[in-house]
Amino acid sequence: MARVHYTYWEYSEPPWDYGEVPWLVRMAVRWAMTVAGFAAAAWVVNNVVWQADRWHETTAGLLLAALIYVVMRAVVRPVLIFLTCPLQLLTLGLFLFVVNALIVILTDWVCDWLGIDFAVDGFWAAFIGALVISFVTFVLSRVLHRNPLGPRPR
Repeated sequence: MARVHYTYWEYSEPPWDYGEVPWLVRMAVRWAMTVAGFAAAAWVVNNVVWQADRWHETTAGLLLAALIYVVMRAVVRPVLIFLTCPLQLLTLGLFLFVVNALIVILTDWVCDWLGIDFAVDGFWAAFIGALVISFVTFVLSRVLHRNPLGPRPR
């Protein structure tokens, strides 16, 4: 009778998601994924959805706007989610897309205040851009895991 041997990857997460990795390294990886999301959002909003310049950024503006977005998402987003809890329940969580668009608009406002070259023209450009950013960061976070579909170690 043949033996069946099961293996499980105990450490299936990349090194920056382990508990002993400094928070700065984890934040840098998240920021890099967000930069890729911002670049993809600029291309999708400007070239696929509209044939106009509705999402404008320079390279320096891209890097700084992504940094501001990561900070806004970490600080402001939980407050907005708490304040819009009844809408989250009524829409079964779909209002989170609007919250993400509001974070992009807030990032645009902070970039304008700081003089950073980043601009989003209107709510719908921010909404579609937030969808693209969320999709790209989700895909990159799954790709960067060693076992993308397996359970996370506890």
